[in-house]
Amino acid sequence: MNDNQFFKPTPLYKEFMILDLIEKDSKITQRVMSDCLNVSVSMINQYLDEYEEKGFVKRKYISTKTVQYYITKKGLERKKVLNIGFLNSSQKIYTSAKSNIQDFLNQIIEKGFKRILLYGAGEVAEIFLQVIIGDKNIPIKVVAVIDDDCSKQGQFLLSTPIMSLDLINNINHDGILIASYTNKNQILINLLNHNHDRNKILNFFEI
Repeated sequence: MNDNQFFKPTPLYKEFMILDLIEKDSKITQRVMSDCLNVSVSMINQYLDEYEEKGFVKRKYISTKTVQYYITKKGLERKKVLNIGFLNSSQKIYTSAKSNIQDFLNQIIEKGFKRILLYGAGEVAEIFLQVIIGDKNIPIKVVAVIDDDCSKQGQFLLSTPIMSLDLINNINHDGILIASYTNKNQILINLLNHNHDRNKILNFFEI
């Protein structure tokens, strides 16, 4: 959870993270906790004082410089409550994002696209595949994923083969979806250079 660019590190989020880190490693240092949460060591110490006062954690002084932290039964219960809250918030964001993708897919279905390629074997392609595979009401078949990275070609993304752009004319498809935000402009150029029909190039991200 600590490596996430989309969730603001609120006090509740930090509380969950600290309790989670202590549960996993009682010998964890305040410096490591500060690095994980991207806050100062003095701030971590303030949080620990607060959680100890609330009965969530206990400290055991091994020496003047070495301290071990233990999460209490009350702390474990608190962590579970925070975890449920996090999952609930995450589910709302996921549902909204999935709905946005489904709306886009319904738009291209209305235009007659049923067998498509995805260009870019990254996170965007994986998310689209998850939505398409997981929703039986979406009559779209992703026949292959195109990627320019030779190390990915010949591999599979969620059971979908990853192929070179050079093979595109050998694949039966009626449209190709640009499945990348950072490389969307270059992908469009690559497709046009291969004389791919621009009307059959689908864009989730505006170019």
